[in-house]
Amino acid sequence: MAYPHEIGTQISTEPHFQRLWSCYREHALRGAIGGAVGSGAVSQGDADAALRFLGGRRHLSAGQFVLAKAGLLPHLAHDEGFLAADRVMDAVGLNNYGLDKTTAEPFEHQFWSNVDGHLGLSEEGMRAELPAITDPSGAMKAQALMGEETKKLA
Repeated sequence: MAYPHEIGTQISTEPHFQRLWSCYREHALRGAIGGAVGSGAVSQGDADAALRFLGGRRHLSAGQFVLAKAGLLPHLAHDEGFLAADRVMDAVGLNNYGLDKTTAEPFEHQFWSNVDGHLGLSEEGMRAELPAITDPSGAMKAQALMGEETKKLA
């Protein structure tokens, strides 16, 4: 049980907002991986292999990664893409979160919730990053959506 002051801000469940949120969290994860490469914590080759394993150029999917971490995809235990993703998640600090098998929440959702918390993602941060995560025409639409969403919440 959590007391009201312990509960963090709730992220809207509106589908358009969730789509924008997923773009923001992927942008933040890519930025964290880029930061790990820049600091020398992980090699550029590992970062590239990890991003390919997680889905490549467009949207990232952590499904295979978390299932392999949980031991449910043993054939990936020696896959170079998985091993690179594992090293990158260690460098970023996202490999020390356990997966809870006693909840109905899917493993991938648990992973992305950990990403949100670990990287400190917030709606305010998303607003600040809108120009970086969308193209110029999409930014106008996203800002309009954010404005409508804020009115609904108020």
